[in-house]
Amino acid sequence: MNSYLDLSLIKKQQLYSFLSGFISENKKDKFEEIILQRTRYITLVLEDIFQPHNASAVLRSCDCFGIQDVHIIENNNKYEINPDVALGSSKWLSLYKYNSAENNTEDCLQQLKDSGYRIIATTPHKKDHTPEGLPLDQKIALVFGTEM
Repeated sequence: MNSYLDLSLIKKQQLYSFLSGFISENKKDKFEEIILQRTRYITLVLEDIFQPHNASAVLRSCDCFGIQDVHIIENNNKYEINPDVALGSSKWLSLYKYNSAENNTEDCLQQLKDSGYRIIATTPHKKDHTPEGLPLDQKIALVFGTEM
């Protein structure tokens, strides 16, 4: 797994301290208030997305709904953020790319399972749930696959 911004906790704290000197206390308080409303209880997985604008729209939705983590699996298709669609939302999310193993999907899903996530895939089969009927008794990872 690769994070777009792979910094140690100490480096992140140093960066935060440095950058917070350039904004007002009011803005800093607002950022901290918003961050506390983010969730890691629900995460999204984008598997081998063919159309980059679709994945970029998903990033924008995650930012809007307060979902912090997005896992991007690149088996056959490399994902590049479309800035005209993402509209800067990717700067506020934690993006993790899986592109270095033979089976990136398996690596991603196993890591999420090991972290306590229930894997929920989008599928048009019979034993399904609508979004409002999803069981939320444990952390969930919603998996969206390629459009091809």
